[in-house]
Amino acid sequence: MFKKIVSLSLLLSSQVANAFTYNMVITEQELQKKVSAMMPLEKQKRYYSVVISDPEVELISETNEIGLFANLDLVILGNMKGAGRANIKGTISYDAKKGAFFFRDAKIVSLSIDQVPQQYEPMIKKLIQKALGKVLAKNPVYKFKDDNIKHKLAKSVLKSIEVKDDRLLITLGTF
Repeated sequence: MFKKIVSLSLLLSSQVANAFTYNMVITEQELQKKVSAMMPLEKQKRYYSVVISDPEVELISETNEIGLFANLDLVILGNMKGAGRANIKGTISYDAKKGAFFFRDAKIVSLSIDQVPQQYEPMIKKLIQKALGKVLAKNPVYKFKDDNIKHKLAKSVLKSIEVKDDRLLITLGTF
């Protein structure tokens, strides 16, 4: 009898937990649209400025990452100007308080800059890496809507994020 009660309790609690789970799918095209809408992004410091524009989003199933190819325009020390393209990879993280997903751990995989001497490329890569990390971490790639009841319920706990078949599969819940 005791085993039946425990089994029934476990079954009911698993059903209650599933009742508060919210599954969401964001396609690569939807993510592209959201990321494109937040561009161009600009980071200015005393000695340099970087503008990131024209992003192309790629969801990478093998590593569960997001790839971002973007144009870069930069000015260093006020007179050295360059333009190029960067291949950036990172992950998606969720901020429950903000109900938003952010591009995190941005790493430049490749960088090509015209009109800048090659000797400056390592320094430029470090500057852009730092600027990208800060700019992308502040701007959500997806945010839940406050007027959607499912979104309000789902804001609490991220259970998983997975990249599969050119889609971002997200499971959220309250437990």
